[in-house]
Amino acid sequence: MNLRSIVSVLTALGLGSSMAFAQADATVQADHLAVELISESPVLVPGQTAWLGLVLRHAPHWHSYWINPGDSGLPTRLSWTLPDGYSVDAIAWPAPTRFEVGGLYNFGYAGEQLLPIALHVPASAMPGARAALAVEVKWLVCREECIPGKASLDIELPVSSVAAAPTAAHRERFEAARHALPVATSWSGSARLAGDRIAIRLDAVDLPSTEGLDVFAVERRILDNGPVTVRREGDTLLIDVAKNDYFEQAPAALDLVLTRRMTNGGAGAWQVRVPFVAGPHNE
Repeated sequence: MNLRSIVSVLTALGLGSSMAFAQADATVQADHLAVELISESPVLVPGQTAWLGLVLRHAPHWHSYWINPGDSGLPTRLSWTLPDGYSVDAIAWPAPTRFEVGGLYNFGYAGEQLLPIALHVPASAMPGARAALAVEVKWLVCREECIPGKASLDIELPVSSVAAAPTAAHRERFEAARHALPVATSWSGSARLAGDRIAIRLDAVDLPSTEGLDVFAVERRILDNGPVTVRREGDTLLIDVAKNDYFEQAPAALDLVLTRRMTNGGAGAWQVRVPFVAGPHNE
């Protein structure tokens, strides 16, 4: 009897959807990276949003990439096969880390990282049915050399009219991933081109300290990917960074992610969109 048959028998006998769910998680071990598809909840509820997670477990000293990979690399990409009426959002990207490799700067993840994906369950989903969710994952994992990889993962979850609590292990993983998501802010500011550099100004009363602060652009080929210079003047952050070598035209707006990692292990992440202006900042 195969695994799917065993799961079906257990479900028919009423032996807890969480047991079926635990056996449905999909894991693939590849070169220097293990990937796993999990669901925060053991069941899907019609008309509600559920959260799936792509878990990346990197070998020591290896990393994969954020939506903007930096000087080199490619972001992890997902291609889904879902039942009729189901849909998923793009990856909700946790804040990245900056890696220096041979004089190049890359943005991404090391260790274990969960990439959250929102799954929208149609109101027409029938309780008692099972939803088969499949995804093809493509990635690039690097140390000094880079190795492309891909895997096909699938998970089957029961549809229920009643929500169910996640297992403790999955709850902790999703909570950690949500904590790593940049928080949307209402900060004001602007970015402008100043010769071969880009000057960014952020104004707000709740700006973070400059200790351990780093700045990333979501858009590629705007900012240089090396470390930025940040200083604070009262309720203003002034960010100075070189223009990217491939910069061609200023965008209408610049999406930024700021991260703050402290020596005591604390961290925070914020996101802000600022207009790209032609002239000097308003003082």
